Amino acid sequence: MLFLRFLLIILISCSVYEAEAKTKKPTIIKNVKPKKPQEKSKKDEPKDNILAPYGIEVDSTHALLVDYETGKVLLEKNASEQLEPASMTKIMTAYMVMKALNENRIKPTSLVTISSNARKMEGSDMFLEVGDQVPVEDLLKGLIVVSGNDAAIALAEFLSGTQSAFSADMTHVAKEMGCAQTEFKNASGLPEEGHKTTAHDLLIMSKRTLDDFPKWYGIYKELNFTYRGITQPNRNVLLQKNIGCDGVKTGHAESPGYGMVASAVQNGRRLFLVVAGLRSMKQRADEAYRLLQWGFGTFANYTIMPANKPIIELPVRYSSQEMIEVEPGKHTLTMHRNRIDQVKAVIKYQSSLEAPIKAGDQVGEVTVTHPDWNEPVIIPLVVKKDVPRSFFLSRMGQTLRYLFQKD
Repeated sequence: MLFLRFLLIILISCSVYEAEAKTKKPTIIKNVKPKKPQEKSKKDEPKDNILAPYGIEVDSTHALLVDYETGKVLLEKNASEQLEPASMTKIMTAYMVMKALNENRIKPTSLVTISSNARKMEGSDMFLEVGDQVPVEDLLKGLIVVSGNDAAIALAEFLSGTQSAFSADMTHVAKEMGCAQTEFKNASGLPEEGHKTTAHDLLIMSKRTLDDFPKWYGIYKELNFTYRGITQPNRNVLLQKNIGCDGVKTGHAESPGYGMVASAVQNGRRLFLVVAGLRSMKQRADEAYRLLQWGFGTFANYTIMPANKPIIELPVRYSSQEMIEVEPGKHTLTMHRNRIDQVKAVIKYQSSLEAPIKAGDQVGEVTVTHPDWNEPVIIPLVVKKDVPRSFFLSRMGQTLRYLFQKD
């Protein structure tokens, strides 16, 4: 009878290799502390200021900052509490149009006839007129770049017949994404009873737009849009602030105040941010800029590997080779730049391996812990190369040697 050993657990030291491009270092903010309070009018005074982890002040009533690659939440404030999305609604409106384009149900050149419903919409618009026949692509740009409420209604009616039916479709698709606390009542984001979402859900919609339709996502970074000879700028002023911003959407209404979803890339690393409940366009831009810079400067993405020995060798039976190379599966973690030394890892692996084994087969796991994390991160330990099974006589000899050598 063959002897089976128990799984071994050993504690190893860890080195971390920063998984960022080396072409240009990100802006690093050292010893981030809340800014000293300045003289403010009561109108501009933020509500419910809090001191978030690592000493960053959050003026927004709702906020969520997430690393795109790892999904790590860097900052969160009331992110699961419902809010009025205002024009941030158009993120989902645009997603529905992109989805229809991707499924070839409509074309970028498809002409949309503008109704009186679309023409009479209040608020921001792209100056559509009743009876105009406008290509879908132009309406999509008017929706995203200049936040056209008229474009939102025109597209909603074109895709679903009525704005009410389109809103129901939006809600259905959003819930399929995982936006459990979202309910849309219109396509533009104008105030309406029951029209609600959360910072968490807005982030999901934005991330899915980038994941599912990277081609169309590029519209979000266009600086201006011209229709009927009238050029209007993109309402997202972060696009012009040299922070790597390429989206997503601003919003404003009397009750929820000023908010936005922003996404920016520095040195190949992307962050998504949602802020809401701010008192002015300037405060919104300043808050978003400050929180994004804090996220890039305070945290970095790292690949976890054993110290000075990225490859581990384990014994294998029934193979022409006695040892096989195994390694942690590729895994990136987001961590505070000044707290890397507090990472610990434990390796657990099978001590009795038998060929054949295929490259990528899991033979153990690495459990990574850090005081900042609520739960450990489990990384699979996988075989690096195929390990073929040896011939019968060779396997027989190995078995005999093993039996005579065992205790």
